Amino acid sequence: MTNRRKYLTASNIKYLLVLYELCGTSGETRCVRVAQTLGLSKPSVHTMIDTLKGRNLVHKDLYGMISLTAAGTELAKKYADYYGVISAWLEPVLCDSIDKRIAVCAILAEMSPERLQEMCMKLSEQEKSNVS
Repeated sequence: MTNRRKYLTASNIKYLLVLYELCGTSGETRCVRVAQTLGLSKPSVHTMIDTLKGRNLVHKDLYGMISLTAAGTELAKKYADYYGVISAWLEPVLCDSIDKRIAVCAILAEMSPERLQEMCMKLSEQEKSNVS
């Protein structure tokens, strides 16, 4: 077994996806909205935002507004696409949205981007052939 370094943890990915959703059209959000969405404390969110900031994925201004950097937006978009495909695949067996979110984020964190892309392409093709 190789000892490859993970780029993002499942928790990092979960936050990135929530930020991507919350930033939406305005391009920014606050820690309190992230905390409410995830059902977590503001200190926990601040800690993770600092972690993502250290990876140059988010920016936090002096007034506490959080936005995704260009790299953060690009990565979040990729993960959102992968999340959608894998989530749909798991839907029949994991109907509970919290269980599904945990499982999908774990899969996203453990696989290389190349492998994720390959797997999602196969799942999408499989879904298309099932619909036909």
